Amino acid sequence: MSNYSHTALNWFGKIIRMIFTTIYDKIIVNEYHLEQVRRLCATRKGPVIFCPTHRSYVDFLLVSSVLFFYKMEVPFICAGEDLMHIKGVSHILRMSGAFFMRRTFRGDPLYKAIFTEYVQQLCKDKTIIEFFIEGTRSRINKMLSPKFGIMSILNNCYFDKHCEEITYIPVTISYSRTLEGESFPVELTGQDKVKESLSRILKAVEVFKMNFGTIYLDFYEPIKLSE
Repeated sequence: MSNYSHTALNWFGKIIRMIFTTIYDKIIVNEYHLEQVRRLCATRKGPVIFCPTHRSYVDFLLVSSVLFFYKMEVPFICAGEDLMHIKGVSHILRMSGAFFMRRTFRGDPLYKAIFTEYVQQLCKDKTIIEFFIEGTRSRINKMLSPKFGIMSILNNCYFDKHCEEITYIPVTISYSRTLEGESFPVELTGQDKVKESLSRILKAVEVFKMNFGTIYLDFYEPIKLSE
């Protein structure tokens, strides 16, 4: 579960800003659409769910960072279990709003019940939430077939009357070049996905010598479940 800390969020935000300004030329945000999102969040009758495309691990940080620096509410992020097992990193992510979800609930009804109850409580509290409907990063630069696990939990919160409304906001994130671009061709040839670890993250300091161009981020027409 998330362990939100505003102090940790402020500290983490400064680090992310330093990293982004070092490796990217610019991050272009559609401010007109973002302002519409701001007004929607301020008058919401239930949870607002951001659904970004998923091409890079940077996606986890980008939407939250943009909202943070535009002085908007930072979302709770439903993250994959591969990040949950990285000591230190998972703790920082939890304090920044992340909570983790297993890839399957099969064979563990207790875990499913606890996770469902947690998401239901977030909905009752009209929380801002973020999850990736593709479930995993796309290696082919195209949308993957959606995974409906957490979406079904969210929708049931509405249909079971735990909240008055649920609003989904599709978000497009496009990169000139992704951090993981070098590993994607290898994985697409059938080799095993590289397991994430703290040592691998520490080795990634080499990216500070590289330039990854521009990121484009846009928010699209909100989808209200009641409609």
